[in-house]
Amino acid sequence: MKIKKDSLAIIIAVVLVFAYIFYECYSVMHISFETETALLSTVYEKIDATALVVRDEKTISADSSKITVPCLADGDKINVGGNVAMTFSSNEDAQTYSDYLDIQQELKYYENLESQTVGQAGNVESVNSEIDDDINAFVRSVSSNNVESIEANAAKLNDSVLRRQMIIGENVDLISIIQNLRKQEGALSKTKPKGYIKTDESGIFSSYTDGCEDLVEYGKAQEMSVKDIKNALDKVDELEDNKSAYFGKLVTSYTWYFECVVDSDKVINLENGQRVQVALKDNDGTVLDVQIVSGAEPQAGEKETALIMKSSVMDSGIASMRKEEIEIRTASLEGIKVPTEALHVAKDENGKERKGVYVLISSQVKFREAEVIYSDDDFVLLSFDPDSKNGIRLYDQIITKGKELEDGKVYT
Repeated sequence: MKIKKDSLAIIIAVVLVFAYIFYECYSVMHISFETETALLSTVYEKIDATALVVRDEKTISADSSKITVPCLADGDKINVGGNVAMTFSSNEDAQTYSDYLDIQQELKYYENLESQTVGQAGNVESVNSEIDDDINAFVRSVSSNNVESIEANAAKLNDSVLRRQMIIGENVDLISIIQNLRKQEGALSKTKPKGYIKTDESGIFSSYTDGCEDLVEYGKAQEMSVKDIKNALDKVDELEDNKSAYFGKLVTSYTWYFECVVDSDKVINLENGQRVQVALKDNDGTVLDVQIVSGAEPQAGEKETALIMKSSVMDSGIASMRKEEIEIRTASLEGIKVPTEALHVAKDENGKERKGVYVLISSQVKFREAEVIYSDDDFVLLSFDPDSKNGIRLYDQIITKGKELEDGKVYT
């Protein structure tokens, strides 16, 4: 019995030895790689900061005894003496009047469509061309993710398709549609606003208020110190939004400011008056062109500086910004962006060290030389020279993970 147990132990040991040898041979002969395609990328030297947004803005008070409805959409311009809002006795009256305006807009749309089809019986080719153009415009707006443009181009495409249907004789009874809308318009027309709120200034309307409109005096925006900016940012978090007192505001100047506190050593390559780009971290894709007003040339010994930047671009989104996480882009660099672990140091035939990456061509590994032009915690940006014989080439398969990499070695 003991002999059988010893034999079994020997067999198991032999099997384990052969399994280990097989695994080692397989590991040597079959190396697994992870690769990444070499593409040109742009990265930015940047300064991260929390910025206070200062605008020249005036709140518009709401009448608590009445229902107040804006006459304008966010971002609309208004002149002195213009109607900025309507007042109603009840929510029901406000809704009825809103329905009335919608019916008027729809009626105008169909009447305009009817007038466009008169005398166009033989012009199908022209309308077909318009449809093609409208489809292309709609696709472009979808690709750019521009909601306003998508809606406008969708409506325009719908117009063209309806006109084509009418020209070729398809049954589109516009007369009945228009008559029905006129009846609805008449039934709703009895409800009117009780009054209007007018503005004594010109500006851009925004329905967004946050209670911080008077936090910083606009005329002193360029005089803010490090302490002033820090205190103002703290107060933004403390102030409670009092939307019951206001139904909106007017932004009365196109010029507004980003104000932030940054370490002085981060602005050594900047100058007052210089233009830079600012990316909004919480709004992917939004990049603003701004001009540095002050703070880029701090006094010797100052650890922090009050960096103040201005812009003259104004829209509904900018009108609602207050405390923003921003990325100040001080320079842009173009090259091949790869994970840090893809960078290697190898020696040439003369024993000289050179930096670069390994690439996989078919089943052969090649070393490509490259200079590091920018590095971050997770990636490096490598130089790209299309004329370099030994440099990285576009669409190379850069090895980001692999063992025993060696220039010229063939792996299976």
